[in-house]
Amino acid sequence: MKKMFAFGIIVIFLFSLTPAAFAESGSGDARISASSDDSKTEIRTEARTKTNNNETRAETRLKIETRAEAREAYKERLKLLRESNKAKLEVLSEEKTDVLANLSSERLQKIAELDKRQIERLTEINVQNLEKIATLKRERLERLAELDKEKLERIADLDEDEIEKISKLNRERLKEVAKLDKAKLKAELKAINVVKVKNAEDLDRKNITQAELSQLRLRFDKAKEEFKNAKDGLKEEREALKEAKEKGDEKDTLEHAKNYLLRVSDALIKHLEKLKAKVQENKNIADDVEAKIVADIDAQISEVAGIKAEVESATTKEQVKEASKKLREKWSKLKHIIDLHAKRIVAARVEGIVNKGLVLEKKLDNVLEKAKEKGITIDISAEMSLFSEKIAMSRDKYKQAQTKISEVLDLRTKNESVESEKIKALMNEANQLLKESRDALKEAHDVLKTIVKKIKEAMPEADLSADVEIEVEQEAEASA
Repeated sequence: MKKMFAFGIIVIFLFSLTPAAFAESGSGDARISASSDDSKTEIRTEARTKTNNNETRAETRLKIETRAEAREAYKERLKLLRESNKAKLEVLSEEKTDVLANLSSERLQKIAELDKRQIERLTEINVQNLEKIATLKRERLERLAELDKEKLERIADLDEDEIEKISKLNRERLKEVAKLDKAKLKAELKAINVVKVKNAEDLDRKNITQAELSQLRLRFDKAKEEFKNAKDGLKEEREALKEAKEKGDEKDTLEHAKNYLLRVSDALIKHLEKLKAKVQENKNIADDVEAKIVADIDAQISEVAGIKAEVESATTKEQVKEASKKLREKWSKLKHIIDLHAKRIVAARVEGIVNKGLVLEKKLDNVLEKAKEKGITIDISAEMSLFSEKIAMSRDKYKQAQTKISEVLDLRTKNESVESEKIKALMNEANQLLKESRDALKEAHDVLKTIVKKIKEAMPEADLSADVEIEVEQEAEASA
């Protein structure tokens, strides 16, 4: 019994050595030479641990050697790139050379294809950020490289999805957004909606079928013709009224006075119907904005129709005079309302032209990229920047004008008189902004002619109307 107990103690003792053997074998200092089965197990475990350690060390050395070889390979690629792009890359300092040497060959090649000013600017940012933005397409990388170091670093510090999104903006919009601090920049990016389009019509705020468009134009043409007839009839009735008064014929005077007022009423109603058709057929007036404007126009038509009914039922000179007074007062207010909605139509038209400019800028970029792939150099960077600037200016001006018009519409909803000084001031400001917006578009068109001429001279086969898919920012819907 005592022997059995002693043997049990020995077994427990031997097993208690196992964790120590494992721990010590990791350092290579354990030396166990017992001959029991348990001790053999410990020796085999120690051998495997040593082997694993040796393999781990070998693997670590391999990684170090591979990284060193990779760095040498990158430097060799950089050397080759220097030789093929000597004028651009030889200006780089050793520090900037090291930055580039850390990039993959594909990203390195992409950067080497930029001009030396752009390369200098890109190598000013840290290598981690450069690695991120170097994944962009070359033409987008070029646009970012036009920013100063502070703005470029701020953008490169964003996450990859945000960098991708901001790189899709056009030149001027990119400059505008890049001015923001990081928090505001991130918030702005969340609000930006970049869409794929093939033409400017894809940016329209509402869809109108060709059948609906044809119907609206027929309505406009009909209202236009009836407006002309009503205006032409005014002259006849005015002459007839004058003649009746001279004759002292009260019955004829009353009749012709009524007819004259009816013609005026018809002319006003038809003019409003023309305006309504134009609002409804404009694809850059959103549905909710259109609904507000149409409701206002319909209310004006209803009021004029009410006065017209009073004229038709008038049987005395006093009743005709009262109806005539109401019609004059109505016209005094109506001309301001018509002017307001006409300006909203103009703003929407300008928006449509600006959209064409935004799409065209991206299509021009596509043509320039194709030219580079063919080894054709077209030096129009200054013209492209100016074109983008003018389109952005026009966009900013018409948006400001829309804001002024929206303020007037809000005041009208609150029953503010259209003749109030506040509304008059807002309308004058809107009118000036729309003029400046149109002027900027004219200047953009002049720059565009120079761009097209240079492209055609360098690359006659260039097709600016090609149906290619591009990405542009879609504006948020304008409020009513």
